[in-house]
This record gives sequence, structure tokens and C-alpha cells, in this order.
Amino acid sequence: MTTTQSNASKATPLLDSADGDLECALGFSSGRYTRAHGTFWFAVALVLTVLSWLALIPFRGTYFGVIIESGWQTNWFCILFTWWCLCILLTKLQKVRVQRRALELSGIFPTRGDFVLSPGTSEGILERITQRVARPREFLLFNRVWMALSNLGNIGEVRDVGAVLDSQADNDASTIDSSYTALRALIWTIPVLGFIGTVIGLGTAIGSFTDVIASGGGTEAAGNIREKLSPVVGGLATAFNTTLVALVAAVGIQLFSTYVYKLEEDLLDDCSKYCTDHITSRLKLTDW
Repeated sequence: MTTTQSNASKATPLLDSADGDLECALGFSSGRYTRAHGTFWFAVALVLTVLSWLALIPFRGTYFGVIIESGWQTNWFCILFTWWCLCILLTKLQKVRVQRRALELSGIFPTRGDFVLSPGTSEGILERITQRVARPREFLLFNRVWMALSNLGNIGEVRDVGAVLDSQADNDASTIDSSYTALRALIWTIPVLGFIGTVIGLGTAIGSFTDVIASGGGTEAAGNIREKLSPVVGGLATAFNTTLVALVAAVGIQLFSTYVYKLEEDLLDDCSKYCTDHITSRLKLTDW
């Protein structure tokens, strides 16, 4: 029976944060927890923007093609930043799913009701984690568990363990929040680019309209009025189209970002609940 259990233990695959992580699969170092590799994904977004430009060639005469091409000075930057945000958010979404595997891993803590967590039994828990998980400190949950259990011998009261867990929870929340700094800047930049396009378009329209006024009256001027007003209309189209592209992109990215951020908050809450159920509520320390 012992040999069978040993073989089963060896056959159990290790839980690894690199499994399913696209950045690690491509040879790049993965960011801490759910942080994405911004520079790498910018290069990917640049390639996707070029591919988008090539894909638009057959549709340049269509309504959608005209909207994009009319404000090319800023629209393509909006598309670049949109791809960049999407790459980062999709990567974070994937990393959240990898982190959630730690919550789904069973057999770390004994399930029997009479089990008491103490400095003596915590060593078995830590050993079980190292047997089942490769690089456990890369997982948000197991890093928090490790911080608490490895310090049990130096802690005198249960409330002190709770303080350690709360402190680590605050650090994890700060780490997650800081990973959105670049995203927030990009989401703010996209509509600003649209407004810059609007200014460019209005400037073109006003300049063209000034030329129409300066051309004076007369029969010849009246006959060519439609031709002279074409740049004015084109400038106004650029102004409105760039704003439209930027606002649509910003709204879509903001909604997706909010969704992913909510998933990360849920992950933090579930990790805190896990620590409460398996550590704080089952802990027994010897009074000093």
C-alpha cells in the first residue's frame, strides 16, 4: 500500500505557474502574479497594427475604411494602443485563470475535523506544498500561506497570524492595482488622441474655409464653390471620425479592463477566505 501511494504521489503532476502562461512559453520572464510583460506586448501590438492596416486595404472605399483613413494621423495610434491594451488584458485574464488553479488544488490541508494547525503540523503542510507545486511563491495564494506558516514558530498569538495574513493581503492588493498603471494611462490617452484628431480636422476645415472667403465673389467663384468647400467638409469629417474611433475604442477597453479587474478582486477575496478557512480558524498556538 505504501508503494502504491508513493507511486501515485510521484505520478501527480506539479502545479506550475508557467503552465498555460504564454509569456513563459515564448521564452519571456513572466510578471509577478498577474502582471503582463508590457514591452513584449507592445511589440505584438505593433505587428497587429500593421496587419490591421494591410487587412483594411480591400475595404478602403467602404464606410468603415473611410472613417479610419480620414483621420489616419491619430486613428492608427488609437488602434495601436487598443491592441496593446487588449494584449495586456487577455494576458492578465489568462494569468488569473492560472492563479485560480491554486485554489482548486486539493490535498494541501487535511480535511478531517480534528486537525489542528500548529508550528509542528505546519511543517507537513509546507512540505506538501513543495511536493505538489513548482515555485509555490509564484502563486498569490501559496505565497500568502507560506508567509504565514513559515513564521508560526515566531508568533505567539492567533491574532498575530491574522495580522501577517492581512498585511500580505494588502501587499497583494497593491501589487495587483499597480499592474493596471500602464493600462489606465493608455485608456486615458486613447480619447485624448481622438480630441487631437478633432483639433487637426477642425484646423483643416477652418483653414480651407478661410481660403473660400479669401477667393472673393463673382460668377467664377460661385461656380467653383462646391469644389472649394470640399476640403472644409473633409476637415470636419476628420474631426468627427477621429473622435468616434477614439471614444469607441476607449469605452470598449474600459469595460474589458473593469471586467478583468473584478476577476482579480474576486481572486484576492477567495485567497483571503481560503486562508481564513484553512489557517486562522484551525490554528492553535502555545501561549508564551
